[in-house]
Amino acid sequence: MRYKIQPPYYPIVYVRGYAMTENEQEETFHDTYYGFAATSVEKRAAPAPDYYRADMFEGQLIRFMKLGKHAYFDATNRGLEDAEDNPSRSLWVCRFYDDDVMKDKLRSIEQHAEDLRKLVCETIPQRLKERGVDLGANLKHYKVILVAHSMGGLVCRTLIQNLLPAHGEKPAEWIHRLVTMGTPHKGIELGRIPDFLERLILRTANPFDANIFEEKRMVQYLKLLKGYQPHSLGQENSGYAFPVKRCFCLIGSDYESYTAAQHLTGSFSDGLVKQDRGYVVAGKPDAKGKYAKEQKSFWANVHRAHSGRRGIVNSYESFENVHRFLFGDVKAELYLENIELGQPAEKNCECFYDIEFALSIRGSPVYLHRRQQNPCENAIRYGRADLEKKTVLLHTLFMNSHLKPASSPYSHFKLEFRINEHAVRKGFLWDKEYPAKTIYSEDLEVRVGDFDTKLPGAEVQFRWLSEGGDWRNAEKAGDGYRIPLRAAGSVRANFLIQATEWPDASVGDGG
Repeated sequence: MRYKIQPPYYPIVYVRGYAMTENEQEETFHDTYYGFAATSVEKRAAPAPDYYRADMFEGQLIRFMKLGKHAYFDATNRGLEDAEDNPSRSLWVCRFYDDDVMKDKLRSIEQHAEDLRKLVCETIPQRLKERGVDLGANLKHYKVILVAHSMGGLVCRTLIQNLLPAHGEKPAEWIHRLVTMGTPHKGIELGRIPDFLERLILRTANPFDANIFEEKRMVQYLKLLKGYQPHSLGQENSGYAFPVKRCFCLIGSDYESYTAAQHLTGSFSDGLVKQDRGYVVAGKPDAKGKYAKEQKSFWANVHRAHSGRRGIVNSYESFENVHRFLFGDVKAELYLENIELGQPAEKNCECFYDIEFALSIRGSPVYLHRRQQNPCENAIRYGRADLEKKTVLLHTLFMNSHLKPASSPYSHFKLEFRINEHAVRKGFLWDKEYPAKTIYSEDLEVRVGDFDTKLPGAEVQFRWLSEGGDWRNAEKAGDGYRIPLRAAGSVRANFLIQATEWPDASVGDGG
């Protein structure tokens, strides 16, 4: 054998979303890459005198083939045979709609997942062996990365939670990472249709097999036992459980750029999938119906639509998040803690607060994560009593120090941060709401140093962009690095940054 798989660069398998009509299935069939090479051209800011320029994103597959030392290549046709480098670093597409189109019969999601199983467990390893890749005894060194859009994430979960266990196989031994984009992990809620009519449409009429997004049907193909919600990966102690921290879920918020379906789904969505239904969890909730942080997948909120020109697949935001999760070496968890409000609450008013922020990384022209009420409708909202003294997880960020300039030992990110206060005065017949007021607004720039000494932390420095000036060291403590909010009479709090090496023990594969 001439080649070996070099973790974390396992073969990547793309799994597409739902093709609702026969025409859409036919169109999918005639696309070699099932939509994953869709491009995007948008207007970006540029220096004077031009001010704007056309910025081109050439699609996820092509971007992976242009990622420098992390680059992959296309396995289609003679892709493996013609590859000059290690053929294990290859891109594949699960073409599960081909049989449907050629035989003019729409198959079940279980059958689509069986196509994925054969590709992952039979076709790819056989092709790699023929090309001279050492996969180890009993495929010990072989795994794949699944990257899925919409229903494709449910096809992947059917493989992980149903088919592999049914074959006596442990999913964690076949799947290295699972990435989903706009997947309705808790099903699709048509927010502007009454519940009884929605159930009638999905269960009885079942247009184009659309009941696959209804809870009763999801429980069947995901093999969920009583007490497990549709977005759960199932029994944690079954021996076949897939680690939730191997999962990364991209959640869209630009419902206004989607098709006519937006008028059925409503706001707080990507146009089809509600934001609170777009991620996976492990096990069961607690008695209050809540899941602990350790039970939730990693995720990012991006201001993209479910599909189309502003779609979540053909976007910078998705690609920049995905490759850092897959190949990054730093995980930074960002908290807001010890929150104190400086002004007393107004009498006879009920106040609530929106924590809003947008996060970007040096070298990327877009926000990798956004929690903003306008335009994303996903600010983190608390009442006054719940907010004070609260510790809020803002985001888990992945960075790749190999992408930074060679002259710098730091990876940089910037946080645009603000807190808005809303006040409602109680009335005899109706309440009176006052316009929201911003009680804190600032931009924070942070840089995280390299992990040269293999210690459980890295040097963290910061500066407030309104102040400029030199970088300052964050206060190092046993649980991370603290940055106090820039002095203001309205709010006092700290940012807590826990920067560690990635991957870590939470992924369950030895890091």
